[in-house]
Amino acid sequence: MRVQSWLWTLETLCPVLSAAERMVEKSRYVLVRAGLAVGAVLVAISWSPAAAQAHGPINPVASSYLARIQSAPSGVQAKVVDGDLRLWLRVPRGESVVMLDYRGAPYLHFSRGHVWVNENSEMFYLNQTPPQYPPTGLRRSAPPHWVQVGAGDSYEWHDGRLHAPALEAIAPGASYVGPWRIPLTVNGRPAAISGGVWYRGGPSIVWFWPIVVFVLCVVAAWRLHDTRVDEALARAIAGITLLGIMLAAVGRGLHGRPGLSVLGVLELAVITAIVVWAGWRVARNRARGFTFLLILLAALWEGLTLIPTLLHGYVLLAVPAFLGRLAAVVCLGGAIALALPAFRLFDEPQDDEDFTEPTGDEVAHTAA
Repeated sequence: MRVQSWLWTLETLCPVLSAAERMVEKSRYVLVRAGLAVGAVLVAISWSPAAAQAHGPINPVASSYLARIQSAPSGVQAKVVDGDLRLWLRVPRGESVVMLDYRGAPYLHFSRGHVWVNENSEMFYLNQTPPQYPPTGLRRSAPPHWVQVGAGDSYEWHDGRLHAPALEAIAPGASYVGPWRIPLTVNGRPAAISGGVWYRGGPSIVWFWPIVVFVLCVVAAWRLHDTRVDEALARAIAGITLLGIMLAAVGRGLHGRPGLSVLGVLELAVITAIVVWAGWRVARNRARGFTFLLILLAALWEGLTLIPTLLHGYVLLAVPAFLGRLAAVVCLGGAIALALPAFRLFDEPQDDEDFTEPTGDEVAHTAA
């Protein structure tokens, strides 16, 4: 079913993108300015403090700390999400589980396929967005006020106890930071989920050198002022960059938290459609300024999103750490290097004589 959805997305988006390219080709200077503006916006969004909300970044791609679960009550499934930020719990329908907050008061109640939250818990207010101060006088002994927050046997929430050991200083060279423990009750019996936090420093700065070398080589070729060299260079860079974009999209889109969301799958399908469409045009030597600009912006977005993989030790993607960092390097280097020949090609007249629109069958065959 998902494969059919992806093919439908390909057949729908490709003609739209091709038509858009022909429309904007007549206003290439306006497009260049718009592309630069969009690029500036992407940079601002990627580095804006708003990207890190109250309990850490949204869907982080890397972290220096990793919390692992070492023990949990029998039958209860628990997973740490996004390094050390959130905890996901699944409770069998026949069990009654109550999670306790920082003070030992009831916070969450799993029972009969439903999840309730206690509005008289301190964590209820601290986990709001943005966080709120608990009411003055709120005590651990306050009677619970349960409100249903989910219909199902699983729930995910931010829990500061996962990250608490990381707030303490660690010995130089040490990887194990310390233990954590989250108390709960199972059918009225005391229990707990426990584990530890590990630290891993960032990778070598050598990961940034390929970007520098790649860009310098492109600058050397760009200084030849040869249109044919610019065209060949743009196609080569675009092809390599598209591979990086696809690898980055797969790594982000298929990384479950802990499962896959509909929005994540849809985003991956759209990116796949754009990559296949652009790859088809690059391979057939039909790529124009709009195609190169679209590749540049997509690579810039993915590269900026994956920069944390070059700064932190644990990579939180659906691909191995090496491939995640490689995608970041390819996207960042490709976006910077592609700008030089691509923008110069905007000044060159475009020949439309042999242009034909890719059909849905051709695109689907290329994707296959």
